[in-house]
Amino acid sequence: MKAAVDQEKCMGCGLCVDICPVEAIQIVDEKAVVDDSCIECGACIDECPTEAITLQD
Repeated sequence: MKAAVDQEKCMGCGLCVDICPVEAIQIVDEKAVVDDSCIECGACIDECPTEAITLQD
């Protein structure tokens, strides 16, 4: 499982990038992208103002 970003909801604010403890999120083309180093901590989910991030199987 890892965090997944709904690209339509993401506004590219970068709050998730700043909160991620393992630097698993980057802003690419003004949208958040989560890589495989995600540890499923959920910090980004709580931080996202548009609820664009969820945990996926």
